Amino acid sequence: MRGLLLPQLETVVSRIAQCLDLLQIDYALMGGAAVCFMAPHPSRRTEDVDLVIHVDQRYITADLLTQRLLNAFPADFGPVNQFGHVIPAFRLRSPSGTIQLIELETATRVTRTINGYPVKIFGAEWLTREKILSQYQRQGPKHLTDIEDIARLVRYCVPNRPELNFDQDAQLQLALASLLRERPRLHSSLRRSIKCNSVFGNWPSHFILIWRSWVRTIVISAYSHQQTIS
Repeated sequence: MRGLLLPQLETVVSRIAQCLDLLQIDYALMGGAAVCFMAPHPSRRTEDVDLVIHVDQRYITADLLTQRLLNAFPADFGPVNQFGHVIPAFRLRSPSGTIQLIELETATRVTRTINGYPVKIFGAEWLTREKILSQYQRQGPKHLTDIEDIARLVRYCVPNRPELNFDQDAQLQLALASLLRERPRLHSSLRRSIKCNSVFGNWPSHFILIWRSWVRTIVISAYSHQQTIS
């Protein structure tokens, strides 16, 4: 499957959000589907919808959520066996009447209106952190997709968010260092948003920018003075 077009993804996500709200289950959209909405790009598609659900006093597990969706909304969801485990799949109907099953695989959130319905999505900061980890942990086409997602997501990140403080997590530090070795051009944009002394050093990013401007001013002034003398 090549992935869902944006109108198809909007249909799937908005209906899933409605069903979860009717069941009073708190959730947040993550993974490729979240990237498609948080950092949209024509080339970015996803084949499934990833969710995190909040476990409250009812102790809703992934298995229990699957059963509730299948029982309460049989016209919208059907079972799919994945590696011996049953997960829910959304029944996406095309104009021709064909039914396609879209798998659902079950952290600061934002709310976006999709197809006229409010949908909860993890913020760009959380998604960026998870993508930095996942690109370090896997290879092949998905590794490259993770890096492309990071390059787009980081433009939407707000600096100094707790999700982007890597100082206390050795795995995140290794993942970030690996990413920058492969894609050094991302250094400046990631440094503006991520706190990681082991990779970026101890100087605050705003101090670095001031220092660079000062050096540039000296070089320009020295060059102008030399021209005047000659």
